[in-house]
Amino acid sequence: MFEIIFFSLSPILFSIAGAILALYIFFTKRNKAKQLVCPIGGHCNAVVSSKYSKFLGLPVELLGSAYYIFIIIFYGVLFVVPGFFSDTALFFVTSFSVVAFLFSVYLVFIQAFVLKNWCTWCLFSAGFTTFIAIAAVFGASFDVVQLLAEYRGVVVFFHALAAAIGVGATTVTDVLFFKFLKDYKISKGEQSVMETMSHIIWVALALLIVTGVGLYVPASERLLLSSKFLVKVVAVTVITINGLFLNFMISPRMTRISFGKEPHPETGEPRLYRKLAFACGAISISSWYIVFLLGSVRSIPLSFRAGLTLYVGIVLLAIIGSQVYDKILFKKRAKNPHVRSDEHSI
Repeated sequence: MFEIIFFSLSPILFSIAGAILALYIFFTKRNKAKQLVCPIGGHCNAVVSSKYSKFLGLPVELLGSAYYIFIIIFYGVLFVVPGFFSDTALFFVTSFSVVAFLFSVYLVFIQAFVLKNWCTWCLFSAGFTTFIAIAAVFGASFDVVQLLAEYRGVVVFFHALAAAIGVGATTVTDVLFFKFLKDYKISKGEQSVMETMSHIIWVALALLIVTGVGLYVPASERLLLSSKFLVKVVAVTVITINGLFLNFMISPRMTRISFGKEPHPETGEPRLYRKLAFACGAISISSWYIVFLLGSVRSIPLSFRAGLTLYVGIVLLAIIGSQVYDKILFKKRAKNPHVRSDEHSI
C-alpha cells in the first residue's frame, strides 16, 4: 500500500515544485527589472537568456511548465481513482516521462559543454524530472513486453514517421545551408533558421530511438541476428554522435566561419571548422537516408560486416564529395572577389 501511495504521490509533489520553479523563471525573465539569483553562485541569467533557452521557438521553461502541469493532472487523477487509466495510458505517460528526463540531460550538457555556465534553478528542474521518471518507471504495473507486442503496428508507424521527418528535415537543412552560402557566410538570422531545423531533427532522432527500443524489446533475439537491424543501429549511433558534435562544436561558431576565404595565416581555425561543417553535413544526410532505406525493407542480402562496409563506404564518399564542394566554393569565391564575406577570427 505504501509503495502504491509513494509512486502515485511523489510525481505530483515533484511536479508541483517543478511547475512553481519553471513559472518563476518564465515570469522573472519577462520582468526586465528583476534578475534571477542563483542560490549557490551560478550564472542563471546567462543560461536562461541564451539561445538554448528556446526549443522549436518556445521557451524551455514554458515547455517545462506544461509538462509538470500535465503530470500533476494525470497522477492526481490516478491517485484519487487508481484504476481510472488503462495500462496503455500509463505506458505512454511513463515513456513521456523518460523522454522529458532525456531532454533535461540534453539541457544539462548544454550548460556544461556549450555555455560553460550553471543555472542552479535549471539543475533543480532537471532533478525533478529525474525523480518523476524514476517514480514512473519503478512504479509501473504494466507488462512492457506485452504492450509493445500488442501495439507493434503503432510503434512501427511512429518509427517510420520519425525516419521520414529526419530525412526530410536533414534534406531541407542542407538545401538551406547551400542557399545561405550565396554570400559565402552564415548570418545570425540564417543560423537561427538552421537551429530550428536542427531541433526538428533532434525530435525525430529521439522518436526514432524510443520507437526503435520499443521494436527491439519484444523481438530482441531475432533482431540481434539481423544484419539490417545492426547496421541501422550503427547508423543511428553515428547520427547521434555527429549531431552532438555539430551542436556543441560547429553550430556555436557558424556565424564566425567564412565559407569562401582562406583562413587567417596564424590560426587556421576558420578553414578547419568550415571543412568540418561540410563533413558533418555529409555524414548526417547520408546516414539519415541509410536509416530511412533500411527501414523501408524487410531485410538486406548482406552480412553485418558487408552491410557495415557498404555504409562506411557511402559515408566516406559523401564526406569526400563535401570536401570537393568546399574546394569548388573557395575557387568560385576567388573568381568573384566583389562578393563580400566578412571574416571573423574564431
